[in-house]
Formats: sequence, structure tokens, C-alpha cells
Amino acid sequence: MTKTLDSLVHVRRRFQRSIRVDTDIGAAALEGFVCPQSVGESLLSMARQIEETGQGAFTWTGPYGCGKSSLAVAVAALLCEPSLKMQARAALGRDVASALERQLDPEALGWTVLPVVGSRADAAKMVGTALDQALAIKRTRGRPSKAEADVISRLLETANRPGSAGTLLVIDEMGKFLEEAAYGAADVYFFQQLAEAANRSQGRLIVVGVLHQAFDDYAHRLGREIRDEWLKIQGRFADVPINVAGEEQVELIARAIEAESGPRTSAAQAEAIAEAIRAQRPATAADLGERLHQCWPLHPVVATLLGPLSRRRFGQNQRSVFGFLNSAEPFGFQEYLKSEPVLDAAAYGSTHLWDYLRANLEPSILASPDGHRWSLAVDAVERSEGRGAEPDHIAIVKAVALIDMFKERSGLLASGAVLAEALPDIEAGRLERCLDDLQTWSVVLYRRHAGAFAIYAGSDFDIDAAVAEVRTRLPVIDLARLRTLALLQPVLAKRHYHVTGALRWFEVDIAALADGAERVRQFRPQSGATGLFLLLIGTEAETDAKAKKLWKAAAGAAERWPAAVGWTRDSFMIRELAAELLALEAVRAERSELQGDAVARREVSARIARLAAEVEDRLNQAFDGAQWAWQDLQSEELVTSEGGATLNAIASDLADQRYKLGPKLKNELLNRIKPSSNAIAAQKELLKAMVERWQAPRLGIEGYPASRGLYDSLLEATGLHQVSTDDPTRYVFGDPLAGGDYNLAPLWAAAETLFQDAGALGADLSTLYAGWRKPPYGVRDGLLPVLAIAYLMSRAGRLAVYLDGAFQPRIGSILIDRLAQDPASVRLRWTEASDFHVRVLSGVAELVADFGAIPAGQTHPEPIDVARGLVGLVLELPAWVLRTGRLSPVATKVRNLAKLASDPNKFLLDDLPSIFGADDRTAEEAVTVVGSLQDGLRELVGAYPLLLRELEAVLLRELRLGELTEKVRADLQARAAAVRGLTGNYRLDAFATRLQTYSSELEEIEGFASLAANKPPRDWVDRDIDHARVEIAALAQEFVRAEAFAHVKGREDGRVRMAIFISDPSRPSPLRPDFDITSGQQREVRELAGQLESLLETAGASRDVALAALAELGARLSEPDPQPALPLEVPMAAGKRKGAMR
Repeated sequence: MTKTLDSLVHVRRRFQRSIRVDTDIGAAALEGFVCPQSVGESLLSMARQIEETGQGAFTWTGPYGCGKSSLAVAVAALLCEPSLKMQARAALGRDVASALERQLDPEALGWTVLPVVGSRADAAKMVGTALDQALAIKRTRGRPSKAEADVISRLLETANRPGSAGTLLVIDEMGKFLEEAAYGAADVYFFQQLAEAANRSQGRLIVVGVLHQAFDDYAHRLGREIRDEWLKIQGRFADVPINVAGEEQVELIARAIEAESGPRTSAAQAEAIAEAIRAQRPATAADLGERLHQCWPLHPVVATLLGPLSRRRFGQNQRSVFGFLNSAEPFGFQEYLKSEPVLDAAAYGSTHLWDYLRANLEPSILASPDGHRWSLAVDAVERSEGRGAEPDHIAIVKAVALIDMFKERSGLLASGAVLAEALPDIEAGRLERCLDDLQTWSVVLYRRHAGAFAIYAGSDFDIDAAVAEVRTRLPVIDLARLRTLALLQPVLAKRHYHVTGALRWFEVDIAALADGAERVRQFRPQSGATGLFLLLIGTEAETDAKAKKLWKAAAGAAERWPAAVGWTRDSFMIRELAAELLALEAVRAERSELQGDAVARREVSARIARLAAEVEDRLNQAFDGAQWAWQDLQSEELVTSEGGATLNAIASDLADQRYKLGPKLKNELLNRIKPSSNAIAAQKELLKAMVERWQAPRLGIEGYPASRGLYDSLLEATGLHQVSTDDPTRYVFGDPLAGGDYNLAPLWAAAETLFQDAGALGADLSTLYAGWRKPPYGVRDGLLPVLAIAYLMSRAGRLAVYLDGAFQPRIGSILIDRLAQDPASVRLRWTEASDFHVRVLSGVAELVADFGAIPAGQTHPEPIDVARGLVGLVLELPAWVLRTGRLSPVATKVRNLAKLASDPNKFLLDDLPSIFGADDRTAEEAVTVVGSLQDGLRELVGAYPLLLRELEAVLLRELRLGELTEKVRADLQARAAAVRGLTGNYRLDAFATRLQTYSSELEEIEGFASLAANKPPRDWVDRDIDHARVEIAALAQEFVRAEAFAHVKGREDGRVRMAIFISDPSRPSPLRPDFDITSGQQREVRELAGQLESLLETAGASRDVALAALAELGARLSEPDPQPALPLEVPMAAGKRKGAMR
């Protein structure tokens, strides 16, 4: 396996991590640290200011990686840790250390050092905590100590303690505290108090704040008035620049890299590069070449450029040179070490550095002041590639671009000699030819006055001027664009969802401070939102006082919907960034010059991308850091958020307040506005089970389908479906428990009020839904049908149900189907039952129970149950009974009234007594009403069976049958078998087929009548009954006649056919009676013939007289018999009828 450089080259440990001043004051942090000369001079300058002017507040400002934290640790160790003084003196240099000790601690008393590391927190609390730790004070949990409440006075007290030289407060990462103050979450005035206290302490309290940029740069996002205040505070601090010179930076890199000595060629290259720099900067140290050589395997050109690169704005974002040395990013130093073989190892050169910057930092570079030059360089590389350039051409362009970009700080120019050293693999002649090509292609140009090459400036488009021109005619801020950039997402009330199961959300929007109140007043939620979170942004440079006034006015403007209004102090920066973004987008869209200028287009696009990302970040931070206020819609009091309250917590508070009477049902399938299709199917299955199998445990749901899960969570767990107290084997729907965990009692109370107040008109379920949806209930649409049917079933005795205007005696699946289509189709009316009404109700209930329409023995029947039973009893009668005009007046009245019933109360307690003349509503009239109703019901119930028995009598008479004994029935079945299929008459065959199985059941008679009438029973009218009577007789006679011809098909004759012709002058016409007898009657015929023969012999009649007598008797018997009338008498048992007779 090939050995790579990472086995020989390492970054020393102390350069692999940053220093924390609060934990790293020790020997390990000082190991290897050497204070550069320029930094030592800065320390001495600070000490002189303390001694000569009494200045006590300082800021150390310098770029990342210049050693500020290590320097603070060294100074702290020198002043407060006797055991570390020797190492600290060595690190700072004896001259600097001695001067500091002489000026700051001449009596060697030692200083109390308080190290603090900045964070997004309150600075006063952090300093107070550090002071408590230094003095070993235990703080009371949850309650600020006295030291924290007055931290500055305690600092002075500590600084002036006898036996101590003073107190040194080191605030590393002080910029984080300033950022927190800039966002309005902390008070920057603390730093003014701190600086003033230090400056008045006569050198006993020294405050050092470590910054990466100037103090006032942290306030650039604030308004002008506030920035002026920050400048005053900055003036209390004396700024000490901590900035390592270029040569010192090279020395630090050399110390950071631990490696064997580089190859001789590297030493020669290093000395050549040092000479090139010395030509531009004569004061350059003589040993620069040696320092560059010690940076191997970094090429001397790269080692020279890293320092200036780290000071650029985009380099600041990557922390430091040491961040680059330790980075494992693509094309980075660590990746190079792991991939470069030891044998003939090439140094990390300009091509590597270009590729690293292009892969990892290009967006940051394009967004920085160097963006234009970088765009030119990238364009030069791409144009070269488009010309078919070879790798040598590309390497030269990259080297020229990098050296030219950082020439001001590095002192290095892209001369031919420098390029030869930077690209040692390119032979000198080849280098010249490539440079000529690049000049010919207008990729690079040679500047004779400088004696160096540079990238050809192919773009002269002034982006800043174009942006400035556009901003003069564009609005200050485009809120619509801000909304798009912020990617505003609804705020979820998470805690409220966890408790109630209802997912509620709030819309999020942005508005100008001046328009906030009107936006809140006009707010109407979309897509089921509960309310609004509105962030206000200043657009007119409002003062803090005016902004707070407008903010609170907007928060108090909410009328119907809850609205939390937030205000951010970051308005200025958001406004500025948004305005610049809008201007850049306008420049890109409007300026035609950009179409032919790829460099400018790239730079504009990069700026837009950076600004869009920064605006998005700032808006998100503004939402998180804003203070929120909202109006309690009940008390109309203004409420403001506590510190640290998240948007989700505020949303839950608002949702709890608005829907305080809402149910708590944790069912994700239905507790939502729009359930899924699968959830709707399970809901429908559950609803049908609720109305069809409500008496069964678990509604008769077998297994565990989705509907069972709904039942468990919505009906069983809540107690809405429970075991009956009267019959443990039955289940009923009951009332929810008052104050229960599920909070359903308020819904039942609201429904009760709605239907009772609705009176005779009632109210439909869409009205109930609307009431339950509104605050303070907020029931989700998926739950509405289940809760509505549960309420209806629990009030079944008090609510009359109407479907599409028609009264429903029974609640069934059809109602559920219509409910799903249109809740307004289901209307409910509340029913209430006087003494007369109670008597009528009780009597009718007993009567209806006798007919089996309601359960017998019900002690307190509800009017609606009795009315449903009575109406159902009538409406379930066979269709002919509901149409016939052959009933008595009493029965007809009862039937017609039941058919037209739409209100069970009115029908039972008003209409029914009225038709029987009960105008005075006395107790006697109540008895009359019940009695008349009983007569009418008996007739109605028995009318159909009586009709069928009448038709049966016609059938039997025409078949010459008497009582249907078993023998007669068997004989009839044999006769029918002989006739079926005999004549080819299908109707006769159907008639005979029915006779084969005839057993005198009403359903069988119904079948004969349907055959005769050619209509099913449901369509019969009175004319059909008359036709059926005649047709039954005709079919019976045809059946009898057909029996005589059974022998034609070889069947046993069942009857004997006879005829007699009689001509008598006393009669108007001759008689020819014909008749037949069955085989069973032959014996009776023979016996009767014998008796007649004996009688004639006894009489001594002649043959002619005897035959004449027989003919006369035959003529008499041939005369038709009168039809007897059937009595209309119905027994009570007729109420027990079968469904097939309807």
C-alpha cells in the first residue's frame, strides 16, 4: 500500500482546537504559544493606558484564528496563577511580561480573574455566575442571588478587596452578547455601566471584551437612533487591535505544521517567493524564506496567500487559517495529505487552493466584496476551457487569479518568475507559450508598469450603481416578497393537540407596523386555521416608543379571531436587506447589459442567493426572538408572552382559551377537518351499527376493523354506549359524565338548548354542526356525525326525527346515508307530553304494546316512542290496506292520520283526539279516544287476513271442497298433479302447481290472488280484488273441467263427467245441466242411486214416470244457489301477522 503524507505530516495538537478562556487556563493551553511582536505591542499599549489614563474597559478586536483567546489565557495566567507565571512569561516574551507585571501588579498581589464565554444569553447573569463561582457562592435554584441583582457593585467590591491587585474580567466571544442585545432579547446598557465602573475604578477593575469585528458592526441592523446609542457605549471602551502581521501569520503556520524538512526544491522556491515579496516590501524580514520553507508541504505561494485569505470576509466565515489546516473538506489540506504519496510528493499548490475555494467557499466569495474579481477569474477559467485549453493553461489562470486577488496584503505579484516558482511542473518555455495563448484569448493581460500578469477584466458593469439607481424608485419594503422568502409555515398548537386530540394551527403573516391593527381586524382564517400570528416590521424608521404603541394597538385590535402580534427590533436590517434584494432582482430582470455579461450575471445571481438566504434567516430569527402580545377575547385584556415562550406554546394557550369547552377525544382518524376516505368508510360503518345494533355489546362489531377502533375511543371509553341499568343484557346510549375527562357534557347541553329553543319548527343537524364547530366547542368535522347520532340515540324518547321533511318512525341506515350527503336533510324536534295527554299516552301505549309495536311493560313510555310504534304499526300494514276504500269510517280516519303524520307529538296528543271528537280533553274523552283507536286498529290489522280468507272461500266452493281435512288435502293434491301440464294452459298449470302444495296458509292464498289479479300484492287496489275473486272462480271451474280429460294423457281420471238434457214446456228454455264427480264420490253415488231405485219401486212408478221424476229433480238441482254473505268479524289475534301478507 502506498505511503501517503498524512503519515509524516501533522497539525500540532494546540492548533487543532480553539481555546476557551473559562476552562483552559492551564499549562496545556500555554504550551507552544508564542506572542507575536505586534500583539505584544498592543498589550503594552493597553497597559500604558491603564497606568496613565485610568482606562479600565477595553475591547480586543481581531480576525478569527489570530490568537486572541490564547492571548487572554496567557495574560490571565501571568496575573493570577503563580504556578503558571514562568510559562506565561515565556509565551508572552519576557519584555512584555515584565512590563505588564510592573504596570499592573507591582506588589505581586495577584489579580482575581473572571473568565466568561459569550452566548445568546443575558450578559449580566453570565458575569454574575462567573463571580459566584470565583467566590464559591452557592446560588439558590430558581431565585436570583443578591450578587446577580447588582453584579457591577459586587465586581467593584471584589476588585477593591485588600490583598488583591484587582479584578480582571475577560469576556471572550463578547459579540454573542451584543448580538443578543441587538435582537432585543438583552439590554446593551449593561456594557455601558460595566465600562463606566471599570473606568472609574482607578485600574482596580479591568474589563476585556474579545470581539471579531468592531463594536458598532453588531448594531448595523438597528435603526439610526439606536445605532447612535451603541456608538456612545462603544466610546466607553478603548479598542486594542489584535492583528497578526503577514510574516507572523506565516510563522504561525510553520509552527502549526509538524513535518520533516521539505525537499531542497521547496527551500529554493521559498527563497524565490520571499525575494519577490521583498522586492515589493523592502522591510520584509530576512528569514521569510526559511519560514516559508518550514510551511512545507504547503507551497510557499499558498503559505503566503493563506494569511490574507483568512482576513477576507469570506475567510472570516471559515474561522481561521488553522481551520483550513484541520479541514477535511473536498480539496482541503487533510484530504491532500491522505491522498498524496510520500515518494515525489508535490506541494499543496495554487491549483489545490483554487479547487478548495471553488468547491467550498464560492457562494461566500461571490457574496463578499471580492465577488466581482472572483467572477472574473471563474469566467476566465471557463473561457479558457471553451477555447480548448490544456491543463497547463488552466493551472496558470488559477495561479494568476489567486495571486492577483490577494496581492495588496500578500505583497506578491503574478510575475513570470513567481508563476514559474508557483507552477514548477511547467517547463519555462511551455509557460511562456501558454501565457502568450492566454493573452491572445484575452484571458490574462500583462501589466507592464507592475511587471505582472492579471485576469482580463471582461466586465465593466457596475452592480452597486445599478442597485442604487433602482432603489430610488422601488418601495421601501415588499411584504409579498418577504412572505415568499420567509417560507411562512403555520404554527401548531402542539400541547393543545396532545391534550384534546384536535390539531389546530395558526396562520403566519408579516405586516408593516403602521398596518398591523387593520390587518388584525380584517383577518379571516383560511383552510380551517384557528387564528393568526402576525410579525410587525417597521417600515418608517419608527422609534421604540412609537413601535411599541403600534404593536400593542395591533394586538388589541382582535375582535372575532385570536391574533398574536409580534414586534422585532431587527426591522432595520430586514428592511435594508429586503430592499437590496428587491433592487437586485429588478436589475437582473431589467438591465439588458447582463445578457451578454456572464461575469456580472454570475455576481448578481450570487448576491441574490446570499441576500435571499440572509433575509430568510433573519425573518426566522425575528419570529423566534420577537415579543408577542394578544388580546383575551373574553376579558379583553392584553396579554404579553413571557421570556422564552415558543410560538407553539403561545398557540396552545390561545387554542385552550378559545376552545375551553371543546371535547378531548384522541382519535386521529376522525378528529380532523377532512378525514381520509378510509376513515369516512369506518365512520359510516360505525354510524349504521349505532342505529341498527345499538342494543348489542360493542354494537355487534366482530373482530377489530377500523370501526371498532372508533367505537373504543369515541363511544366505549367516553361512556356514551353503556350497559342498561334496567336490563344488564342490553346496551343503551346515555349522557356523558359531567366534568369527565372527555369534556362532552357541554356539547350535550348546547344541543339540548338548541332543540328546546327551536320549538315546533325544530332544527336540522347542519345547525347543530355549525354550533358545535364554533368556539368555545370547536368540534372537528370528522367527529360531528358520530357525536350527533350518539346524542340523538341518547335522547330517542324526546326527539322526533324527520328526513327530508318526512317523519321517521325508525332510525335506520337510510338516514345515515342521507346524513352523509346533507346534514340539513335531518331535522330534529323536541317533544314534551297534560293529564289528558298522559292518559291518552298510557292507553295508546298499552294498545300499541298489545299489537307488538313497542316492548310491553314499559313503565314510563315516551310520546315519541308510542307515536313511532303506532305510526309504524299502520305504515307497515300491507299496501292494499293503505289504499282500500272498503274500511269503516273509524279505521279509515286512523289510517289516513297515520299516513300523514309528520310530528309524533301533534299526531298522538292533538290530531288523534281531534278525529274522535275529544275537544274538551277530559278523562272520559281520553277513554273514548283509546277505545275508538282500538276498534280502528283491530279493523286495520285484520282487514287483509279477512280479505284473503274470503278469497279462499271462493276457491274452495268452486272446487266443490268442504272442510280441508288431511284426506281432502291429499285428494286435492292428487287431482292437481293430474291436471298440471294437461291442457297446455300456463295459467291453469300455475294454478294447479299452487294447489299441489296448498295447506290453507295466508301466504298461499296471497299467491292465488296474485295469479288471478296478475299483480303483486303491493300494487293491489279494490278493482284488483274484484277481478281476482272472479278469476279464482273461473280458474277453479276450468280446473274441474280439465280433470275429466286426464285419461287423454293416460292419467287416472279423477272425475266422471255427466250431462242431462231436459225440455219442459213450463220452462222458457231447455235445461242441460252438466256436472262431474270425483272418484271418491262414486260409492256415494251408487248408494244414493240404490236408495232412489228402491223408493221408485216402492212407489210402483212406471219407467217413464220414474225418469220424468228424476229429470224434474235434476232440473231443480240445476238452478243456481244464492251466494251467502260473509260476516266481517276480526279477532285480536289477527295482529300477529306475517310479512309475506303485506
